[in-house]
Amino acid sequence: MMLIETTETTERTETTETIDNRRRAMRERSEFTFVQREEFCRLLLSTRRMVRSDEPDLRVRGLLDTETGTRFLIEQEKLFGR
Repeated sequence: MMLIETTETTERTETTETIDNRRRAMRERSEFTFVQREEFCRLLLSTRRMVRSDEPDLRVRGLLDTETGTRFLIEQEKLFGR
């Protein structure tokens, strides 16, 4: 039983590291803009034409501005306060 728990913990750690690395890489790309919760909510409710543009594998929620092509992103845990 202990071996299974250790394996699951290792897999979760590796998954978290992979997600963190991929999120870091997204932050370096100019077409992505990471925003804080207040800004994301403001964009969501604005009159700008936005399309949902999530990255579920990375637990990132996104909005795509259809006029500029900019993707506004936020980590799911920041959006939902976790």
